[in-house]
Amino acid sequence: MNPYDYSPVNPRFNLHLNKTTRDWWRHTVDFPVAQPTCYVENNTARGEYFQPRRDGNGMLVILLHGWGDRSAIPCRFLARALVRKGIACFILYTAFHSSRMPEEIKNKRSKLTSEDWFEGYRVSVIDVRQIVDWTASRDEINEEQIAV
Repeated sequence: MNPYDYSPVNPRFNLHLNKTTRDWWRHTVDFPVAQPTCYVENNTARGEYFQPRRDGNGMLVILLHGWGDRSAIPCRFLARALVRKGIACFILYTAFHSSRMPEEIKNKRSKLTSEDWFEGYRVSVIDVRQIVDWTASRDEINEEQIAV
């Protein structure tokens, strides 16, 4: 069985508007993961969605960060630049972001096992797939124009 497969469900994405500009809206987002783990913290995916203020359906770029919160900062700069050009952006807080990282994993940091790393990546890949599935419900996104 492919470890990145999951049963597609009608994803319940919760968007909360937290910033508006002349050109775009920024929402915080959370949604239940399709494949829950033994860590409760990982079972709700989080992120930010930058939505351009324009008609029609356009491109979506899904941005992923590295370990920790600070690695998401360059994603925000890039998202702001892209959304000004009319490109929607979704910053996924991966399983390696503090808002999702269990204390047990935080305490291991440099001593993570290969199983710990694989589980973090597996969860994040499935989260990205759920975001792609979610685009079907978004009129502003062309499902044929998604980049990660």
